Amino acid sequence: MPRNVQWVISAMTSSLDSSLLLFSPDDEVLEQVKVDIGFQNLSQDWDSYMDPVEHPLKEHQLSELEPAPAEAKEEPTPPAQKQVSVQPVANSVPVLDGWPGVHQFQVTVRRRPEQAGRQLPYVYSADGAKLYTDMMVAVPFSFTYSGVADPSALRIRALPIYRESHHIQTPVRRCAIHREPQDPSNDTGHMMHVVRADHHHASYHVEQERCSVTVPLEAPEPGTDHYQVLFKFACMNTCVGGINRRRLMLVLTLEERASGRTLGRQAVEVKVCRCPHRDWRADEKRKGSEQAQPKADDPAMYRYLVEARESLLRYRRSVLAEQAPPAPLSRQDTAPVKPEYR
Repeated sequence: MPRNVQWVISAMTSSLDSSLLLFSPDDEVLEQVKVDIGFQNLSQDWDSYMDPVEHPLKEHQLSELEPAPAEAKEEPTPPAQKQVSVQPVANSVPVLDGWPGVHQFQVTVRRRPEQAGRQLPYVYSADGAKLYTDMMVAVPFSFTYSGVADPSALRIRALPIYRESHHIQTPVRRCAIHREPQDPSNDTGHMMHVVRADHHHASYHVEQERCSVTVPLEAPEPGTDHYQVLFKFACMNTCVGGINRRRLMLVLTLEERASGRTLGRQAVEVKVCRCPHRDWRADEKRKGSEQAQPKADDPAMYRYLVEARESLLRYRRSVLAEQAPPAPLSRQDTAPVKPEYR
């Protein structure tokens, strides 16, 4: 008898659970067990006999043979997306063009009454929109606007910028001498700011190394049609390491306080110097001489200059012809004279 069959028979005869037959190697072994124990002569069917028998390891074996039902996996909750507020990108090249906007924003410099025998420490040329002023002088800038329902929602920003295109992206800085804490212009702080505002609610800003000052927009005083702010300039145009003789512009913008959106813009050229009136007269004299000179780009003037040139050339040729010496006589060769013999 095969060895594995003997193991099954011995298990059954030793009062072991007959359900071990469920784990016999194959069907041929089971048939041999039937013959050996005489089960084939019984009327009870083999399958009906084995059906009610449950092996104690059945549940364990089923758990190993049958795949466990897949547990429903919880979908990972995606992380909450961070709300990023999109801010408008500022233009890297400042704009100097005047733009009154919807509120008709305009800027001018008021002339204060002169004291007896003394000149004002600043001069404003309205034709060229240029201010000549001494250092740390309170210059009254007047602002006019219209159609503003709530002036407190707006503000005015003063930003110094260089006028030349090859310097316009360079931030305007003070020179090292005027930045010293011992300098009298630094008694109120803000040592890096060239432009100061004499206003109780002035706010100083530094954005991308550019210094600016803002003041709230206010309604005009009764009896006037303009709002006035005093600005000072804490460095000179000739300061080495600072403005360094570059043309300085003061850009004044009307903007919303909440969003910073520009609603109007005007620009004034500023020259900070020791003698404002002298420099103003020199520029006016230079401007007058330039305007008195004819412009060669006029077609009529061009034709006039060409004809004048041709007339001068003809006159020169005629004068040279009159002053020319007479031409030397040319020598003619003659035949030698033969002497006569008598």
